[in-house]
Amino acid sequence: MRYFGYGSNLDLEDLRRYCARRDLALGRFEAVGPAWLPDHALAFHYYSHGRGGGALDVVPARGSAVPGVLFEVDEGARRVLDLKEGAGSRYEVREVTVLREDGSAERAFTYMVLPEFREGRHVEPTTEYVSIVRRGLEAHGMPSEPLDDAAANRRPRPLPDEIFVYGTLKRGHCRAHLLGETLAEEAEIAGELVDLGAYPGLRLAGPGVQPGVVHGELHRTRLLHEGGDLAELLQHLDEVEDFLGWDLLDGSMYHRALVRARAASGTRLAWTYVYRGTEPRPVIEDGVWRGE
Repeated sequence: MRYFGYGSNLDLEDLRRYCARRDLALGRFEAVGPAWLPDHALAFHYYSHGRGGGALDVVPARGSAVPGVLFEVDEGARRVLDLKEGAGSRYEVREVTVLREDGSAERAFTYMVLPEFREGRHVEPTTEYVSIVRRGLEAHGMPSEPLDDAAANRRPRPLPDEIFVYGTLKRGHCRAHLLGETLAEEAEIAGELVDLGAYPGLRLAGPGVQPGVVHGELHRTRLLHEGGDLAELLQHLDEVEDFLGWDLLDGSMYHRALVRARAASGTRLAWTYVYRGTEPRPVIEDGVWRGE
């Protein structure tokens, strides 16, 4: 089974010390790779007696994504995690959709603080706890800025703060106005474009997908959508792209995904929309959608 970790469980040494103190066998606990919990942010609003300060939780925040790691665990590891997290007494087990950086989406379980144990205020974490989480993030090549923001009780920044577009949202096309006055540059990602008539669909690596390059634009939103405007923009784009939500992927025409986009200024993580249809469609061989 798949588990998404975002806090102290990212640090394997901390988890092993917990098991050693209680004479527990961890079982299978293998990292699958980096992953992100979309439309959530980190928060310190729970007091952990074991840590002597705040311990992490995740809360809804459209446009932000929580960095973490996807693990493959067996029943033994699941029992250890349930015990360590106080499943049912302090935290609850939640099924979530997490995103990989290749654009794929996977279901996993994670832990969130039960509502009755949220303080309703910031609970300062100890330096030791923050260091444990940071060490786990860095060990897996994940950024620690969201952790630092949460520890300092700063408003979460949009992460990622860029959108890769390849169809009607490109400059000069019919929906470009929806993005507003963003800063844009040409970019590309791995995958293929299929022709859906009035608009294209992006398919990423997988069965039946021809490996290739999709050309589009990378729009930077941080400067022009500060103060929460990115959340409003993504909500509008989700509606336009017929993305119904992370628990309704099967009924969605597209889903919002994370990809690594390559531009002249560098390679960066960005939001994009992936076509979910599986029926045969004509492939746009050069990866450039030109419209009418």
